[in-house]
Amino acid sequence: MASLDEATKTKASAKAKAPFRERFKAWWEGYELVPDQIEPVAVPAAEEDDVKLRYEASAERWTQSRIDLVQKVWGDGLTGPGGMERILEMVKPLDLTPAMSVLDLGAGLGGAARIVADHFGTWVTGFEADRPLAEAGMEASTKAGLGKKAPVEGFDPENFEVKPKSYDSVFSKEFFFTVQNKERLLRQIELILKDQGQIMFTDFVLPEPDHSSPALDAWCAAEPGEPAPWAMETYVTALSAKKMDVRISEDITEETRTLISQAWATYMAGVNRSDLDNASVSAMVEEAELWARRVKLLESGDLKVYRVHAIKIQAANLLSDW
Repeated sequence: MASLDEATKTKASAKAKAPFRERFKAWWEGYELVPDQIEPVAVPAAEEDDVKLRYEASAERWTQSRIDLVQKVWGDGLTGPGGMERILEMVKPLDLTPAMSVLDLGAGLGGAARIVADHFGTWVTGFEADRPLAEAGMEASTKAGLGKKAPVEGFDPENFEVKPKSYDSVFSKEFFFTVQNKERLLRQIELILKDQGQIMFTDFVLPEPDHSSPALDAWCAAEPGEPAPWAMETYVTALSAKKMDVRISEDITEETRTLISQAWATYMAGVNRSDLDNASVSAMVEEAELWARRVKLLESGDLKVYRVHAIKIQAANLLSDW
């Protein structure tokens, strides 16, 4: 007979190996996963007059239910891992002051923009590609009294243009991998920045150029939009070609993976199932699966997360190289 300790380990192993949907279904219906239950099983269809699991993707991703959910998981105004402390730590090398203007690309609900504006007194403009998020972010900034200090605007990352040399710094969190034409994006950032302007960003990156795998292909197919991640080596080459001096290139994969897991564990431990309607359950399942897929690739090494800091080289410095 297996010992109590061995039985506990077996159950933990079953949970770890089971697909997220099965783990969520077990949690939702209140039963314990055991080894012979981890094979795929049919999921009952949703019933109109009761809260049941719904796995189909919603027609529009950023419903109000999903906007409410992500803030419960990540924090007020945030749509991804890392709260106030991590955001402030991320932008610390930028040496921000109230006299500076900053552009936040992929601003989401504008939480990071508001944190930076409130803490440093800096003028921060958030650009967000998803219009529902941009509108909700602008409303939140207005309610916080930061409508002018930290506005959030909709934009097209593939085609946007901003007045040259209009910003002191640009920062972004896990956004660039969603942009197809990153060469143009980085060129626009270089034009936007003043001399000695700075860029700080975190992003999902490939472990090496041209890396591919069936798992990565499946992830790309399941992600919203069409992700096009670069390798860190490609970023460094592209930034250097645009006269950007890369000062920091740091692998933060494990830190990010831990933040994601902890945030979801905390949320799931505190959520009251009786407070959830069909829309809330659907949003929860879709969002949790999105991050579960990302974590799986971070664990396998098919994706990494890097933090990058680069400084635009002054024109006078370029002439001195001749």
